[in-house]
Amino acid sequence: MKKYLRRFLQRSHRFPWIRFRGNRYLTVRMDTTNKCNLRCSMCPMRLSDEDPDREWKNIDPELFRKIADDLFPLAEVVSLSCGAEPLMNPEFGKYLETLYKADVPVREVVTNAVLLNDENIKMFLDAPPTSLFVSIDGAEAETHAGIRSGADLGHIIFMLEKLIKARDKRGKKFPMVSFSVTLQKANYTELQDIIRLAAGIGAESVSTVPLVAYKGLGMSDEVVDMSSGEIRDTLKLSADTADNLGVGFTVPDAGSNGESNSCKYLDSWIFVDPDGKVFPCPYWNTSQPVGDFTLNTFEQIWSGTAYNTLREHISKGILKGICSICPENRDSENIEILKT
Repeated sequence: MKKYLRRFLQRSHRFPWIRFRGNRYLTVRMDTTNKCNLRCSMCPMRLSDEDPDREWKNIDPELFRKIADDLFPLAEVVSLSCGAEPLMNPEFGKYLETLYKADVPVREVVTNAVLLNDENIKMFLDAPPTSLFVSIDGAEAETHAGIRSGADLGHIIFMLEKLIKARDKRGKKFPMVSFSVTLQKANYTELQDIIRLAAGIGAESVSTVPLVAYKGLGMSDEVVDMSSGEIRDTLKLSADTADNLGVGFTVPDAGSNGESNSCKYLDSWIFVDPDGKVFPCPYWNTSQPVGDFTLNTFEQIWSGTAYNTLREHISKGILKGICSICPENRDSENIEILKT
């Protein structure tokens, strides 16, 4: 899927006679808000409600502009959502338009789609991301609602069908709609039906990520053993179903394959929260940022002490803090990690 996108998007989407130039190597994941309308069973957002010091906010427009100016020219991939719900920010359309005009080749948005309506369908079509990833965690309404804080699967599917029909009516390819499934014991048996549901509305693909058990959520028992025969069989049957239906299917990334002296995130990924705080990976303890865009430029952060120390430790196999229990570096299926 992404290999196809990278081949397809070698020219400017706004000026197709211009071929992309420059050193685009970054994958950027950033939130323009720290708010979410749901409290999903596996999401650390649930813990935020218990934090008396938590300040719910949207990104400052000037800060967004600074980050965009710094990062977008270097980015091959930008996702304007990471751990929160982007449609909670009333200014999100402006930020999506900025991303579109920056000619970043791969532009992604992740949403639970509960707030999807006619107005933001138009927003997604006027300044389209290349991919719109929608969190779908069950083919049955009850399964999805049980995991996704009561979200109405029927309404989500209805609105996604409207978006796809409106996109096709315009004769456009983007956004390509994909389902994103957090694989867990409560839903893995429905994976083939989720793929069928995606095919039925014209979605492009289904991607899966294994559940990560964050400390304090009591979700360790829901983590699936990705090495088990049952899960491997489920993924194989799901891949066959997807292939038969013409739907892309992405299995969980193998990560660093258990190697303690490598990390796929440290050389080309960056995670940014609405305050401008920087984190090296999606599992990082957010109380310990490795940079701050309100104080420094990207170059200063990327080549700064915190990042370089982390890279040196990883290269030597010295795993501290979150790295010592990274779910992409461990075989345990019941590990809990802390992310505040």
